[in-house]
Amino acid sequence: MSEPTRHQPWGTGRLAPYSSTVELPYTRTEIDAATQTTRYFDASGHCVDMDGHGTNESTSSPTATGADGGGAQPPAPADSDALEDHVPD
Repeated sequence: MSEPTRHQPWGTGRLAPYSSTVELPYTRTEIDAATQTTRYFDASGHCVDMDGHGTNESTSSPTATGADGGGAQPPAPADSDALEDHVPD
């Protein structure tokens, strides 16, 4: 019986680096337990200052479900939640 022909997966011939890649000044991150913020470290283990990397602004839009009795003083909703969304800088 002959050896089956092995082909390279079709997508690997199309691979190329992303044109917009950037070299980052850190190789490792960890969460600071006291401040609950990310700390960035270079390859030698030194902390890297990442000022100006941006923050997110959290927005919330409440929703409610349930029967509404109507009238001047409707009852509280039977169920409610908040949909969280983040707006980048």
